[in-house]
Amino acid sequence: MSILGKERKTDWEVVYEGVNGLMDLYSEDPDSRGMNAILKGFRSFVDGLFGAIDEGRPIVWHNCGCTPELIKGLEGVQSMPIEVLTVLQDLVGDVQYTMALIDAAEAHGLASEVCSIDKAAVGSILGGLYPEPACMLYHNTPCDSQIAAIKTAAALTGKPMRMMDVPYLYGDREVEYLARQMAEGIPFLEEHTGRRFSWDRFRQVCEESNRTAEYLRDWNDLRRHKPCPQVSKIVALCTALLVAFSGDPEGTAIARAFRDEARERIERGESAVEGGEMYRAVWYQDPVWWDLQFYDWMEAELKLVIPMDLFGYYAPEALIDTSTPETMLQGLARKSLRTLPMSRQFKGPIDNFIDDYLKMCAEYQADFGIFAGHVACKHGLGGIGLFREASREAGVPLLYFEFDMFDPRVTSAETIQAHIANFIEDVVKPRREMS
Repeated sequence: MSILGKERKTDWEVVYEGVNGLMDLYSEDPDSRGMNAILKGFRSFVDGLFGAIDEGRPIVWHNCGCTPELIKGLEGVQSMPIEVLTVLQDLVGDVQYTMALIDAAEAHGLASEVCSIDKAAVGSILGGLYPEPACMLYHNTPCDSQIAAIKTAAALTGKPMRMMDVPYLYGDREVEYLARQMAEGIPFLEEHTGRRFSWDRFRQVCEESNRTAEYLRDWNDLRRHKPCPQVSKIVALCTALLVAFSGDPEGTAIARAFRDEARERIERGESAVEGGEMYRAVWYQDPVWWDLQFYDWMEAELKLVIPMDLFGYYAPEALIDTSTPETMLQGLARKSLRTLPMSRQFKGPIDNFIDDYLKMCAEYQADFGIFAGHVACKHGLGGIGLFREASREAGVPLLYFEFDMFDPRVTSAETIQAHIANFIEDVVKPRREMS
């Protein structure tokens, strides 16, 4: 299946065929409004990227800690997260291709301890799978693995790179600090793309970003409903939405579909779990992106639903004030510091990480928590003792295991299934019977 009428490299053809196949599958299901919308968005992104390549338009690489609003302030410039091929292969393509990219990066010399998404991004660059960037704009968040990938990408391409220093804390002083760096990044983008930055266009982008945020906030609230109206795997896709589509009408369409599907199913009295949910859990740390059917298994076999996870949580911070250039930059900086999943929780004191988890458990009436420890997230795994203590004090049983969210070779689906099933049988079920 060719992309925009042309044959592309096999990795991309596999992704494109996968997303079109899933769209055909879900189009027959009237209750898959959210999945249809994000699949359409994925295909639109691939079309946009290859359209930019064919037209010779400038492409700016960024990382998953950096949403693309600033880049979208330049007319005709295509933004591209360096993790995009990995994410698409895991979600809609073939995870075997992701594993090959990981292995290629390690063979090149990238440390095995680096996050698999960053290794796969480097593997994509080594394999010539990405279009040449005009320049690269990055944030040094959410983790050190991102920095390793960013520096390797700069070395491999030789292209100009600017990295924003996202501060450790979240206060107004830190917002101002990051906003100033964004302002300084505009001349950099203009110089290397050859396109002018438009404040009017940037205002439209920020207004679109706000519309997306408002739908996501409503959607987060609707998923508190008991029973949960919508399948669990939807929440695992929200971060991909934000990284690829912030400031884009496609992102607003996806977020609106998420919201509308949840609202309509509540109005019809429908549950995500056929026969009714028995258990609810907040899934914290990273989702199982290499097998979204894993969530279907939880609902079918365990009657377990995930009403919210770390990647789906859209923190209730202020929207971007579009009244002046300064307030727009401050609003975007605030979003980067206080809202974007992972960038919000994976820096600063561990209290921020734990507090969000406890808040989710309370608001979404969780019977237990699942700390799915992505093996490369040393900043998260290092605090597991404090995390367990806080969860115990809050009266929320916590299941902890380690896995890799992009590489199934680390921990198999069967092993994770056994962890969850045994925890419900040995801890959650007896606890409920005693209450």
